[in-house]
Amino acid sequence: MSEIEQTIDQAEALRLHAELNRLQTSQAIIQRLGQILDSKLITRDLVNAVLEHTRYRRALLLLMDERDAALSFGAIAPPVTSSEWMTALNDLFISTYNAEHDPMIRSWLQGQPVSIVGDHIRQTSPMRWLAHILHTDHLYSVPLMQQGRVIGVLVLDAGDEAGSAEDEALLAALAPSLAMMLFNARIHSKTVDDLAAKMRQLYILRQIDRELNDTIDLQHVFAMTLDWALRFTNGQAASLALFDEKSGDLRYVAEVGYSQTKEHLAALRGEHGLSPAHRTARAGRAEIIPDVSMDKDYLRLSNTVRSQLCAPIMREDRVIAVITVESKKLNAFAEEHLDFVEKLGARAGVAIDNGRLFAESVREREKLARILNNTADVVIVVDMEGRLELLSPSIIGVMRLDPEENYIGQRYVDVFENTPLLDSFRQVVASEQATVAEIHLPNNRTFYANLAPYSGIGWIIVMHDITPLKETERLKSELVATVSHDLKQPLSVMQGYTELLQMVQDLDPQVSKYIHMIQRSVTNMRALIDDVLDLARIEAGIQLNPKSIPIQTVIADCVEAVKPAADAKAMQIATDLPDSLPPVLGERGYLSQIFLNLISNAVKYTPARGSVRIWAERHGSTLRIAVQDTGVGISPEDQAHIFERFYRVRRPETDNVDGTGLGLAIVKRLIEVHNGQIGLVSRLGEGSTFYITLPIASA
Repeated sequence: MSEIEQTIDQAEALRLHAELNRLQTSQAIIQRLGQILDSKLITRDLVNAVLEHTRYRRALLLLMDERDAALSFGAIAPPVTSSEWMTALNDLFISTYNAEHDPMIRSWLQGQPVSIVGDHIRQTSPMRWLAHILHTDHLYSVPLMQQGRVIGVLVLDAGDEAGSAEDEALLAALAPSLAMMLFNARIHSKTVDDLAAKMRQLYILRQIDRELNDTIDLQHVFAMTLDWALRFTNGQAASLALFDEKSGDLRYVAEVGYSQTKEHLAALRGEHGLSPAHRTARAGRAEIIPDVSMDKDYLRLSNTVRSQLCAPIMREDRVIAVITVESKKLNAFAEEHLDFVEKLGARAGVAIDNGRLFAESVREREKLARILNNTADVVIVVDMEGRLELLSPSIIGVMRLDPEENYIGQRYVDVFENTPLLDSFRQVVASEQATVAEIHLPNNRTFYANLAPYSGIGWIIVMHDITPLKETERLKSELVATVSHDLKQPLSVMQGYTELLQMVQDLDPQVSKYIHMIQRSVTNMRALIDDVLDLARIEAGIQLNPKSIPIQTVIADCVEAVKPAADAKAMQIATDLPDSLPPVLGERGYLSQIFLNLISNAVKYTPARGSVRIWAERHGSTLRIAVQDTGVGISPEDQAHIFERFYRVRRPETDNVDGTGLGLAIVKRLIEVHNGQIGLVSRLGEGSTFYITLPIASA
């Protein structure tokens, strides 16, 4: 073998030996670091391992913060003894935004190592600062790349001389593995930190739930919500505003951390108008403002605020309020802060709704108490278990209860035992239907009582004192009876003497006409008095003795009674009443009065040779009877008043028709007493049809 060949073999052997050493060193470092998953430990051990296996004097690791796009201090070996320098390292911030203006940063981002020696180091700002701290003129840097992105940079101090090629080759071989281990450790630590943060968040949220569930005071809810928002986000100021969905306005109800007074803050907001909080409320979507100076809608309430977070408080898919948190730091809020504030808002929404409902219920109770204290009516509320839940103060004097005793919670039957109220209450409970009754008390007072069941509440009893009305009604009845009797007596005398005149002497035709006019007026006056008495008796309250009445016989009797008047006008009265019609429930005398009035009216207001038709049909549990004529008809204006007392249709066609204007008013009230209804269909010149509905006896 020649000398040249021997030299080549030796060089190859040396190369292979160096390669083997690098592999062994790389293997040792990888084995040492591969078991570490804590990001803080791996940064410390990484710089120590590099320093142990190379001839560099010092190793520094810079870590990339992707959110800020900047490199910051990670670890250094050996440690810096100067506290001033350590503080400077911790404050290190190398932005990578300006890569196109800085060759060193551009090289790092491209994955290329950078070596700077001597005076050139003074011209590169990040490395110049590091060289000053490390007291060196030789720096070598290796970017650690993972998936095409820089996750860190190793900066090595070679001392007074440049680093060796072997060390640089070792670092080039190690860089991918170091980057991967550093990346995995960071992912693992982030996962652990996220899990710990979520556990901490869950713990905090449980604590918030307990605190919010323990209060229904709205101001306490507002203050607590802002306190937790500031604590978790490390903000310096916060506010909470209620949102009016209709007007789109915000009403600020709580503020923390502002130096201005509430009045001054309100004035500033009123002058400014739209704000990020308004945007959040109207869109129903949270937002983070990293730099408030870049937001055209931001209202500067403090010169120190740099960033802001706004989150809506939702309730059933609608925004009811907005939380705003502000910080003195630029880009101070992250997604985890936003997530927490949104979850806090969801809980606060429930508490605010509960507080609102409670405040409203308190206001309603106070309003109800004021109403009950100032009303003369008696109000009693009984719960589903038959216990008193509410009593108006007026009941104390009405029922002569002990004013010193608390009756709320006592059993109704015990409190009102041996009183007329007990029987009426038992009737409502048994029937489960509302009942109206007149309650006569031993102190000669009469009350109109309405007793009704209400689902989910129990029973409500309202009593109105009608003693003065009863006394007025009694006096009116006496007056009507007395006046009517006093009026009837002279009418009877007048009627008797006119008949006597006709009997004792012959009268010429003119005198006979005058006497006939007197008799006609007396008859009309007696009919008017009878109608007034009937109406007064009905309005005073008549007690029916209802029976099963075949309506065919009642109508037949009424038709027979008015037949002479119909014959005198050459009119035909037709009835269409099948024998299969069911009987109605009522009192025969009053039913006769109803139909006699309707049929006689049909005959009176129908011209000669007209016709009247009466027919009936069944509708469910009621019977519908119609009295139809071909008379003059009733205008829509008159139809609105036709059932009023003393109201008469004033038309040329009806001027010669006698009447009191009380007949239809009596008919309507008698039908209502029978639990029936009356209606009318009419057109001028085409006649009228009155419809009467009465309950069937079997139903």
